[in-house]
Amino acid sequence: MHKFLLFCLTLLTVSNSFAQHSDELFKMYQEKNIEQLIKMIAVNKSELSSAEQSFYNTLFIKDAEKAFIIYEDLFKKTDGRIKYLCAERLKDYYYAKGYYSTASDYEKYLFENRNLIENIDSEIIPENNALQNNIDEEKLYIQVGAFGLQDNAKQMKSMLDTQKIEAQIVTRKVNNNSLFCVWVTGDNDFNSTLKFAEELKEKYHLDYKIIKK
Repeated sequence: MHKFLLFCLTLLTVSNSFAQHSDELFKMYQEKNIEQLIKMIAVNKSELSSAEQSFYNTLFIKDAEKAFIIYEDLFKKTDGRIKYLCAERLKDYYYAKGYYSTASDYEKYLFENRNLIENIDSEIIPENNALQNNIDEEKLYIQVGAFGLQDNAKQMKSMLDTQKIEAQIVTRKVNNNSLFCVWVTGDNDFNSTLKFAEELKEKYHLDYKIIKK
């Protein structure tokens, strides 16, 4: 019995370690902290799933066609966060190639499965009452940036302000760390919000994800 309990505790410890490294990698990826991402992959290679290793290592493949063959394969064979992240890469790839219908399919998948990401990033911390009142539960928002440093988020918001684009900074909790997100107000309708998001991407080269609150 004692040996069995020890075995279970060992499994739990290993599982928690895997989850911790997975979340840390995801945070680095969100913040585009490439230098730390490379170091962590090298140090913790044995504690990452084969799907995670494949996804993150593919980020550094220079041959785009080869990379997206891997992403498509991962998208078909995996689930959860890695499948979602592959869909993000594939959406951007197909939009860049001009295959808008295929890209829209991936965008709809991302929107319908946003809980795969939002469930670890769900706490919104309003900076003031005015901001809290501005977050309309019935609207969609376009997240065009997520930063570990608030000053970076302010710089992006200032740029959008000069273009007369309504944006706000929303602080979110991710794994007990603050992430400063820049949200552009969308619409109640998904398709019109998606169209606006693509216009922002094309004109200002902003990656995005659509959020419902």
